[in-house]
Amino acid sequence: MKKRITLLLQREEVLTELKSYTNVLIGSFILSIAYVIFIIPHNIVPGGILGLSIVINKLTGMSIGIIAILINIPLLLWGTKVLGGKTGVKTAFSMVLVSFYIDVFSKIFENRVFVEDVLVSSLFGGVIVGFSVFMVMKAGATTGGNDILVRILATKIKLPFSQLILIVDGVIIFLGIFVFKDFTMAAYSIVAIIAISKTIGYYIKKSTTHMTVFVFSKKNLLIQEAFLNFEEYTNTILKLIHHDSQGKLILITRNAKQLEAIKSVVYSVDADADISALESSTESI
Repeated sequence: MKKRITLLLQREEVLTELKSYTNVLIGSFILSIAYVIFIIPHNIVPGGILGLSIVINKLTGMSIGIIAILINIPLLLWGTKVLGGKTGVKTAFSMVLVSFYIDVFSKIFENRVFVEDVLVSSLFGGVIVGFSVFMVMKAGATTGGNDILVRILATKIKLPFSQLILIVDGVIIFLGIFVFKDFTMAAYSIVAIIAISKTIGYYIKKSTTHMTVFVFSKKNLLIQEAFLNFEEYTNTILKLIHHDSQGKLILITRNAKQLEAIKSVVYSVDADADISALESSTESI
């Protein structure tokens, strides 16, 4: 029995890792497409190592993907202790994919401008890049470069992480102004950076938002029993608070996506139950 449980746990761990690597693969693909279609054609420099690679590409003519990997490899080797082994491997996987995809798609599309309006391109590119970065982060990795550099700097310089990112991005944008001789480009680059950071922040908040669910029913004991008897239901719940004298059952679920699963259990026991839900932060749990 013990051996069987061990095998099941190992299988679950393998499937989890496979899923995370798939997310890194997809996230890296989307990020590369966003850069090739929305960012690179307009010489937008949205900070980070890829932004620096765009600047160096202008100076040397080397491909952006090759430049990015040449900068990222020493940073990754330097920052492995900061990231940890597992995160470091996934980060390396993402960096290689992004560099490869960017060079392949750059050759296919030949720096073609798909969106003429630079502001729209900055916004769309920023949102898509932000979403793809979140996908990679959720898989337990980073897109490399800037994240690693700032984490290393944070151990040496006593400034908040967010401020260090702004400083590094600001330096890269300044280099972009100097190389491209275009001050307007700086404004669009800042728009792209804001769009990226806001999108990442939105999805991080959405993924960590919990729901406090109030169930009003005369069958709360049966509802509670239904949750406790089936593991597939209890996995959706962080806390199950016993019902009180007023017939109120309080549940705290992992996120809004699990709300429908909770409703289906409640209504299967009592079709006349009343359910109310409120967003709650992790600090309140």
